[in-house]
Amino acid sequence: MSSFTKLKLHYRTFLILFSIVFFSAGFCHASEDAIEIVKSQGGVITSEAAGEQGQEEGSKGVFRSRNILSTGPKGRAVVRVGKTGFIIIEKNSKVEIESRSDNAGFFRHVTGMIYYALNALKGDQRRTEVRTASATLGIRGTRFLVTDMPERNEIGMRKGTVDVISPDSEFEIHRKAELDEFEAFKQEGRDAIAKEKKEFETYKADMEREFVEYKREFSLGANRMASFDGKRVQEGPLSEETRQDMESLEQYAEEWLKEVND
Repeated sequence: MSSFTKLKLHYRTFLILFSIVFFSAGFCHASEDAIEIVKSQGGVITSEAAGEQGQEEGSKGVFRSRNILSTGPKGRAVVRVGKTGFIIIEKNSKVEIESRSDNAGFFRHVTGMIYYALNALKGDQRRTEVRTASATLGIRGTRFLVTDMPERNEIGMRKGTVDVISPDSEFEIHRKAELDEFEAFKQEGRDAIAKEKKEFETYKADMEREFVEYKREFSLGANRMASFDGKRVQEGPLSEETRQDMESLEQYAEEWLKEVND
């Protein structure tokens, strides 16, 4: 075999190996950013653009990094969103997703109930956004439930913190504060503890008052929720209804939520 023939063989081998490495790297990168349904029931409709005729998917599927997913009256789905984390879509819900490799993607929560479990960001990575009809949420890694229905418009926090930002004018934020002075109240000399507790409940109710402030942005922390009525926001502890909804979706997606690094 001549030296020229050997050189041609080496060159071809190099091209083949380079192509394999390049393709593999591109495939891995695409997989990291892809949208993947890892569990579903009742069918999930997917489309790549608003107004486009959707396609019903089976129990699993992988899609491009920008997609619109919706469920019907019996639908439910666990969706891996690239490196960003997971979302659990409840029945009669719809969300638009754009996933990017720099974690600067966004979710447009169109309607229904969706649980978000998003990985913590590192360094100077740009935070993920969830856009609802009422607000834009800035996230750096947390778990929360967004509900947008005719009778309920709220954000319920499981852990972490989100920044809630108005798209235009200020929110009118209502918070209730209790003056927790039970220890001081007991020291007033009353003898019967049972009587003191009963009287304290009355005292606490009398001292409870509501604070109102006007802001374009506020933070919402773990085990708290915000309910929206136009620009009026009621902020307080999680309701039992919201807590139960969270637990139901967490149980459905338990296997995958273990992978979230938040």
